[in-house]
Amino acid sequence: MNLFFKKLTGQLHSTEKMERHIMAEEDRIARYRQVEKSAELKEFLDLKKIVESREFQQKKHNWIHTKYKSTPTYNVLREYNSLLHNKDLQLFLDVEDSDRLKEFLEFRQSENYVKLHSKKELRNSLELQQMAKFEKSKEYKAYLNFRSSKLPARFKTLQEEVSKDEFKQQHAFWSNPHRWKVTDEYQQEVRLKQLSVMPDIIFYLKQNPNEIEHLEQWKTVFADEFDWVKLSESKWRAGFAYDNPKLLKIHSFANEKAANNGGKNVGTIDGKLHLFTKEEKTTAPAWDTKKGFVNKEFDYTTDVIQTSEKFRQQGGLFMAKIRTEGRIHHAVWLGTGKKLPMISLFHFNGKQITVGNYDEKGFKGTVLRGITPLMYYIYSLRWTDKELIWYVNNVEVYRTYNNIPKEKLFLAISSFIDEKQRAMEGQINVAWIRVFENK
Repeated sequence: MNLFFKKLTGQLHSTEKMERHIMAEEDRIARYRQVEKSAELKEFLDLKKIVESREFQQKKHNWIHTKYKSTPTYNVLREYNSLLHNKDLQLFLDVEDSDRLKEFLEFRQSENYVKLHSKKELRNSLELQQMAKFEKSKEYKAYLNFRSSKLPARFKTLQEEVSKDEFKQQHAFWSNPHRWKVTDEYQQEVRLKQLSVMPDIIFYLKQNPNEIEHLEQWKTVFADEFDWVKLSESKWRAGFAYDNPKLLKIHSFANEKAANNGGKNVGTIDGKLHLFTKEEKTTAPAWDTKKGFVNKEFDYTTDVIQTSEKFRQQGGLFMAKIRTEGRIHHAVWLGTGKKLPMISLFHFNGKQITVGNYDEKGFKGTVLRGITPLMYYIYSLRWTDKELIWYVNNVEVYRTYNNIPKEKLFLAISSFIDEKQRAMEGQINVAWIRVFENK
């Protein structure tokens, strides 16, 4: 597959962009779950439910648009003030329980009352004069007018009502043209608006929960950022892994020009794995297809490491950030203690990059053109029960439905020099490897 035009047109994302995307997705999931548990989000969701309710909106509408003059409070106060300013009624209320009225009413029931109509009696009696004067007074006329009326009782009822704290509060509320802003509901609405512009809340609401759940289905089961110093302290071991215990783990091949060096050519620098192929003479065991293991002199050393003891996985997602130097073989692959099955996550044969898997007849895969092994790319493998899919950064490069392994495979990293190649130094660098399983 030629990736040149995909890279040229931006369809193939840069490795830096791809890494930022991976980190951003991890951060997005972590942030989403953190916000999901926050008190602010709970408060926001609770308030949102309240504020958007029909009951709340009806209250708000009524409090904003109801005119004060149409409220019961206004009508009560208006009636009260009308009675309060009724002079005759107030005269009645003033005299109703007065001693003067009681005295006059008692006088009316006495025999002396008839003397009020005698001018002679009036001239000779100061008491009669006072009684006659009261009978003609406005107070007494008011008493006569209202003694059978319901207004005095109504006034007293209203007077008692308007003097209550509850009524005063209602009056203060409904007479305030800005009454909405003094309500608890207004404060709830204000708080909701404050929460709605919080970055975490905005972020959370923009997320698709189904997408988050889909991303969370991938669980990290293996990760190496190559921050270790000694190979013995890592998840890797030098040499090959075989099911047959009689086979040497650390050996080379008679048809190759570099000897595997038992992990001595492996190290970490600045958080990256370096597996070196060096020009140095050594004598090491080599497998000869006709003679078996023989000692052979080599002019170069290299290495192979694998995770057979620490990690094996069937299915999932395998990702590695890889680059190489030197026109020799460099590979990151998945294997078992047997010849097959075997999957190539990445293989540079000195001329071209390939990805694919193997069967009895050999390698089945594709050549990747348009990218250089000298630059870091993220090579990925999606392994399901039905298919194997390879990616370079964000672009699918190969897919097969054949020879799907039915067992767990380990990770391996190696370099070698084919007997037909011009020998030279080189190295494979792996910045990180991650393996995920679908929960």
